[in-house]
Parts: sequence; C-alpha cells; structure tokens
Amino acid sequence: MGILYLTKTTEATEKAETISTLEVEQLQLKSDLQDMLIQYDTMTVQNDQLNAEIIGQQEQIKEMLKQIEKHKDDAYIIGKLKKEASTLRGIMKGYIATIDSLNTMNIDLKKDNQFLSQELTQVKTKAQQLESSKKDLETIVATGSVLQANNLSSVGLRVRNNGKQVEINKADKTELIRTCAQIAPNRISQEGKKDIYLRIISPDGVVLNSETDGDNRFEFNGVSGKYSIKRVIDYNKEEMDLCIFYSILDPLPTGKYLIEMYESGTLIGKTDLDLK
Repeated sequence: MGILYLTKTTEATEKAETISTLEVEQLQLKSDLQDMLIQYDTMTVQNDQLNAEIIGQQEQIKEMLKQIEKHKDDAYIIGKLKKEASTLRGIMKGYIATIDSLNTMNIDLKKDNQFLSQELTQVKTKAQQLESSKKDLETIVATGSVLQANNLSSVGLRVRNNGKQVEINKADKTELIRTCAQIAPNRISQEGKKDIYLRIISPDGVVLNSETDGDNRFEFNGVSGKYSIKRVIDYNKEEMDLCIFYSILDPLPTGKYLIEMYESGTLIGKTDLDLK
C-alpha cells in the first residue's frame, strides 16, 4: 500500500507540473500573438497588396488565439501553435523591413519630387523671363522698324488755268493741301510697300473727309480713327522725299489746321497750317 501510495503521489505531482507548464506556455503564446496583432495595427503603408497580406496575417493570428482557447489542455496542439507563431513572427519581421524600406523610398521620392518641382519652377521662371525678353525685343524691333518723317511741312495751293500750282494762305481760295517730308533711312524696317496716312484736322477738330468713298478708318495708337488721305510708297530702306496732295472737297474754315502723318499705326511726324 505504501508503494502504491508513493507511486500515485508521484504521478499526481508530475501531472500537476505538466498542467502548470502548459498553462504557462498558453499564456506566453497568447501574449506573443496579441503583441503581433498590436504591431500589425501600428503598421502604415500605402501599398494595397501589402495591406491585404497584413490583414491576412492578422486574421490568421486571431484564428490561432481561438484555437488556443479551444485546445488549451492539448499539449500537442499548443506546441504546434507555438511553431506557427514563430513562423508568423519571422514573416512579420519581413513585413517590418519591407515597410521601412518603402517608407525610406517614399521619403527619398518626396525629396526628389520637391527638387524636381523646384527645378520645374526655375525652368518656368526662366521661360517666362525669356518670353518677356522676347516680347520686349519684338516691341523694340517693331518700334524701331517704324519709319520716321523729318522736316514735315504743309502748304495751301491754288491751281492756275495754266496748271501751275501756287502757294496760298487763303482758306476760301485753297484747292490743295500739299504735305511734304523726308522719310529717314531705317535698316530695321522691311523693304516694300508701306501705307502712309494723313490726318488733316480742321480748327474745329474735325478730320477732313477722305478723297475716296470707301471706309476711311485705320488703327493708330490702339484706337480706330478717320484719315483724310492714304498713299502707298515703295520703301527700300534709303532716305526718300515724299509729298502728298490732298484735294479740298468742301469749303475750308479759317484757322490753324493740324496735319499728322502715320505709318504702321504710329505717328511719325506732324505739322500745322494757318489759313486765313
């Protein structure tokens, strides 16, 4: 009886120790799995495929926690779950390394993108400066290509029966207004036909009518206005003498007349004429 009692006591002690060790392993395994869940929850990555894999690992861990509760007295199952947990821990470390690498790459990409954005801004700024310089140059060339009329003068004329023209300053006797000028040489201006416009403005501010019946308006100084007469010259970049004759269409009032000459929409010369 003594031997039997001793044997039973020893078996009970060993069984109790086994149960105690199993409980410790269960608690440790549950702690490890819950710790992995927490670490997975803290992971942030902008990658759909990687996020899907992480969610799959979390579901597997949750299922293992259920299995621990279901087989908490089965040392074999608990041992098997421990091995699976070790494998999952290794997989999680791989994910952590991958996410760190991706985050580092994202930081580098952001830096590169910022650098490229700065370069793009600089390129755009230079392009705008070049465009502005181009426009300024075009303006300078356009301004420089406009002809210049020097020594502009106008006189009233009367035509005698023999066809001879004589100068006159009587408004009621004037039949023609002659306006002459020297067109200065201009190496920038293109050769060819040039439209020259005269505006003869009466003392009361009215532009004398055109000799033609058509539209006698043109663009100058950014606006549209009437002209009195238009002539086309053949310009070859050399100095040339130009005289334009305006035939009086209606009786002229006495007073001072303002005569303006335009080319390419720009005033190139002006003078005045007194008729009594």
